[in-house]
Amino acid sequence: MDQITQYRRAVESFRLLLAEVGDAELTLPCPCSEWDVRALLAHATGAQRGLASALTGPNEPVSEDPREDFEAAVETMVATFTPERVAAAIKTPFGERTGGFLLGMATGDIFVHAWDLARALGRPSDLDPELAEELLERMRQTLPDAARGEGRAFGPEQPVDPDAPAADRLAAFTGRVVN
Repeated sequence: MDQITQYRRAVESFRLLLAEVGDAELTLPCPCSEWDVRALLAHATGAQRGLASALTGPNEPVSEDPREDFEAAVETMVATFTPERVAAAIKTPFGERTGGFLLGMATGDIFVHAWDLARALGRPSDLDPELAEELLERMRQTLPDAARGEGRAFGPEQPVDPDAPAADRLAAFTGRVVN
């Protein structure tokens, strides 16, 4: 599956859960203990906007409500990551990479946060098994140990049953407690 299709499928996993978020759900706790749903939505949306801005320059939120701002961030991502930009070399905080590297980060980020949102809402977290397997394989190849630990983007890999759904194994790989 190409990266743009992966991104769209990850967004759809998130979007389906986002549709269930009303004002009452914004204060529900998330698997990342320092966040509630409102903070998770703001973080996930901000990450999408930030990754697109690596190619286009800064762009601002369109709304104070992270539910509304999410759709605008996704539109920016889809418009930004054209096939040419996916292939192009760009300077990033991680050194020179391709736009595809950033798109892969955006895809993994929004999909794992869809898992977080599913858990916060008490919904099944077995999201898009085919996509979850692909993202897990890519993250196993690209996530450096230096990105894990206190104050970093990812926690230590957590134990999970090897027969668990792919989205749960991905979540555990990124440091989430699954069981």
